Amino acid sequence: MAESAFDSAPSGPAALAPAARAWQRVSRRAVPLLAVITAFIIGVPFMIVTGGRGDIAAGLRVSGAAYSALIEGALGLAINALLTPGDVALVKIAASAEPLQQRELSAFARAVNELAAQDAETVRAVGATLGRFEALDDDAVTALGAAVPGIQRIGDDTLRAMGPLIDDLAALPRRQVRELAAPFASMTALSADDRAALEAAAPSAAGFGDDELLRYMQIVADEGIAQLEGLREQQLALDELGLTSTDPDAANLARAASVGPAAARRQAATQARLDDAAIVDLAALSAQLTLVRRMYDAGALTDPDVAAALEAELPQAVEDNLMVRRPGNLLLFNPGASGLAGIAYNEAGRPTNVWLRLGGSALLFFPANLESTLVRAIPFVIAGLAVALGFKAGLFNIGAEGQLYIGGTLAVWVGYTVFFTELGAAHLPVVLIAGVIGGALWGAIPGVLKAYTGAHEVINTIMLNFIAIRLVDWLIKSGLMQDKSATLPRTPYIAESARLPVFSQLDTIYFVLAGVVVAAFLLLRRRDALLRGEWRAALPALLYGALTAVGGLFLAWISVRDALHLGLVLMIGAVWFTGWFLFRTTFGFELRTVGANPDAARYSGMSVKRNIVLAMVLSGALAGLAGTIQVTGVQFNMQPEFFAGLGFDAIAVSLLARNSPRSMIPAGFLWGGLLSGAPLMQVNANISIDLVRIIQALIIMFIAADAIIRTLWRVPEATEEEKAAAAFTHGWRS
Repeated sequence: MAESAFDSAPSGPAALAPAARAWQRVSRRAVPLLAVITAFIIGVPFMIVTGGRGDIAAGLRVSGAAYSALIEGALGLAINALLTPGDVALVKIAASAEPLQQRELSAFARAVNELAAQDAETVRAVGATLGRFEALDDDAVTALGAAVPGIQRIGDDTLRAMGPLIDDLAALPRRQVRELAAPFASMTALSADDRAALEAAAPSAAGFGDDELLRYMQIVADEGIAQLEGLREQQLALDELGLTSTDPDAANLARAASVGPAAARRQAATQARLDDAAIVDLAALSAQLTLVRRMYDAGALTDPDVAAALEAELPQAVEDNLMVRRPGNLLLFNPGASGLAGIAYNEAGRPTNVWLRLGGSALLFFPANLESTLVRAIPFVIAGLAVALGFKAGLFNIGAEGQLYIGGTLAVWVGYTVFFTELGAAHLPVVLIAGVIGGALWGAIPGVLKAYTGAHEVINTIMLNFIAIRLVDWLIKSGLMQDKSATLPRTPYIAESARLPVFSQLDTIYFVLAGVVVAAFLLLRRRDALLRGEWRAALPALLYGALTAVGGLFLAWISVRDALHLGLVLMIGAVWFTGWFLFRTTFGFELRTVGANPDAARYSGMSVKRNIVLAMVLSGALAGLAGTIQVTGVQFNMQPEFFAGLGFDAIAVSLLARNSPRSMIPAGFLWGGLLSGAPLMQVNANISIDLVRIIQALIIMFIAADAIIRTLWRVPEATEEEKAAAAFTHGWRS
């Protein structure tokens, strides 16, 4: 093995040698984990550019908020600050400076938000102007303010001098004025005939010189007589107020007109109120007003007088209840939760959150988020197994997507067809078997073509994906499998007997029995040691049995949305079966041998063709099982393009797991967690959900090119055995 950068690095102090040797041992197995960590680290610069707009400090805050939200959305874990009276100090100051009632909170918050977008000095100046000219009603302010820019554009003196001409022209029909003024727009000099014609229509034109009259008529041509008449009228109104269009008060009237006089007066009043209270941080005040409103909504505050409620009720409410500040100015309120830790339940008796006080913060666990991640992860794990099994045989099965569709569609058909719905308790097993068979048959097609014609499985499976997707689309939209009562194209819903039970519906006895079965199975495997009197051999079996029972009860407890189904058990069974088949059976050994070296396998008497077909059949069967679980545990029907790339994501999951069945569970859970946490990350950190896709792409890149990770983290070069284990296929050979 070539010497790596790590091996050739200076050894340093002798005390570091044990740590370095330990890192050499541990880091070899941790390459996928290091790839994930590296992808998340590289995601930070993206957030600095997009979320922080290049501001490193702001970008780091956005990154922290994004990854915190991702963890919360995926695992349900969060650490948030406990609410204190000081968190709403600005609201208390504002309510003390001027009375504020509960019913006024929303309007005051809107006024503050509206004011935050304005310049404070400008708002004060506009308010002062409106105060000086309080005799003007809103219509007059709007008309004056709207005219100011036009008067400035023409010029006060010019417009005033044009007054007689405007009056004469305004008395004529509008069409005649347009025809009269149009030629003047392109003139460079005024002729005697033009002047005579103009004086005949507007006698006041005789009082202007040629150049002056030409310029005025060009203004008429550009602006229009109606516009000039209106501007002239508003200029006279300004004259009555002793203003010109260039005066600051005129500019303030224009600003008031742009936002609306009523809004301008409201902003000025709000600004004066904040000035009296010496409040300048409007963003903080807005956030605190939201918190106060949420406290009223939750029942933590009851006194309609906000100042009195914050003074008398809030300190006691903080002491007697759990009040946590959540991202987005949300409030978590657990009434009566005054201890160190506890569980909050909803009206249906389901846990909404678990909390533990940590000084001024609280560690929170939201079971619903973990439940969502588990449900999302199940198909990724099983479909990842499908791809990995093909990889083990040296085959690149890109057809998991199509196999998902065919398996799921066949399962749905068996699920709603009347003939099968009469099977009773046997209906669900038949549906599952049908889905597995559907995926297996669709996987067998490229397997047979590969084995007997040499057609490469990559091309065949890609084409079969599109065939499967369009076939399902046609079956539904053509009416053969369409629910005629549905507004959208979909199949009928499967019968209740064809649906996977959810953990929350199972009695405790089932979990106890599952623990007993696991313990009995493991005790049976250790019966020789037990017969020899080695009673300690029973401890692991009893421990695993107890963990199975407790784990089942925990899964039932977190199933607050009745979404976590027994597909999770089928997933664990699929992982166990795949590992057992590949590493404990003769067929599995032959399949891996064909994948490692088909020539050697053929020389030793193994049937390469049979193993190719077998690998694709089993791979398709697993993919079909994944599709079946989705329709029997989540959707309960089939829709066109329902799986939306799940089969392609399975390839990434398989690569992340390095084709190891046991590693498929954490890899699938990571993928499901990323998708479950992405929406909350988008909301809490205002980060595009596409960032998750970027992170996923980086993970796969680092897994495929692990030399990058080994260099960055100083991981020793992979051994030949590790390289063989990480190999996916052997190219495009037949």
